[in-house]
Amino acid sequence: MHEGTITIRIPVHLNEIERMCRLVRQFGELHDVPTRTLYAVNLALDEAVTNIVQYAYDDPKGRELIVRLEVAGNELRGDVIDEGRAFNPLDVALPDLTAPLADREPGGLGIHLVRSLIDRLSYRREDGKNVLTMTKRIR
Repeated sequence: MHEGTITIRIPVHLNEIERMCRLVRQFGELHDVPTRTLYAVNLALDEAVTNIVQYAYDDPKGRELIVRLEVAGNELRGDVIDEGRAFNPLDVALPDLTAPLADREPGGLGIHLVRSLIDRLSYRREDGKNVLTMTKRIR
C-alpha cells in the first residue's frame, strides 16, 4: 500500500457519480488499497454524493462538490464537501429494519448503509460547507 491523496471536483449532477466512482477505483488501485476496503468506501461515497445531488440544493446548476481521498497509515479516508443546505447525516435516526416494509418511514436506508460500511463517520459545518468524513481501516 502506498500513501497518497487525490481531490476530485465534480458538478452536482447524477451523471457525474459514475466518473467519480471510476476515479476512486483508479486511485485505490494505484495505491494498492485492498479491493474489499476500496469497494466499501466507493459505495459509501456513491451513496453520500447521490444524496447531495438529489437533496442538498434547490437548484444545483453550476454547483460542484469535492471528494478528497487519502491513504495514510492503515486507513483510507474520504471527505465529501458541498455547499448545499446544512445536513448532518449522523442526526438521522436508524431505520427500523424489523418493521414490515409497508409500515416503515421513507428515508434513512442510505445513511444506514454508509454507517455499516465505514468504521468512523463524522460531520461538521465549516465556512458554509458540509464536510462529511468517512474513514475505513485497511486490513
